[in-house]
Amino acid sequence: MNLRCFQKDRFSRSTLASLLLAIAICPLCIGCGGEDWQAETYPARGSITINGEPPAGAYIQLHPTGEATDVRDSRSWALVKEDGTFTLTTYESGDGAPVGNYAVTIRWSPDVNSPSMADRLNNAYSNPDQSEWKVDIVEGENELPPIVIEGATVLDNDKASKSKKLPPGPEMGN
Repeated sequence: MNLRCFQKDRFSRSTLASLLLAIAICPLCIGCGGEDWQAETYPARGSITINGEPPAGAYIQLHPTGEATDVRDSRSWALVKEDGTFTLTTYESGDGAPVGNYAVTIRWSPDVNSPSMADRLNNAYSNPDQSEWKVDIVEGENELPPIVIEGATVLDNDKASKSKKLPPGPEMGN
């Protein structure tokens, strides 16, 4: 009988020790890596018009033309406001973009509140390799040159929603 109690007591101590060790280590694991993978960002904003009108809800994205911005190859992006202005975000809302050279792409979803592959611009400006707009982000405040697109074909929301054309991306297996 005493042997059983001893074994049970020993198992309980072992379990308790493991549990205490896990509790002690857990907060350290949550903090592992922290934000040290993030690149320093600098405020960046700009404006855009398409055929003389602000494309409210259009999605602007920066694509590095050189090395990746960080180990996760994060991309800076922005949604265009009603007045045609935008403020870039990389990690936190409005934090800007890392220093570097970028190609700019533009997509304009028929419904900003419902993500889709549809693009009111029919993917005419979604390929970074064919982008007309290159920007440099430097340390400090960055005011990007205005993006002015004239003569663009803009699909209405219904027509864009029915479009099945996919943006450029990696080739899928043969």
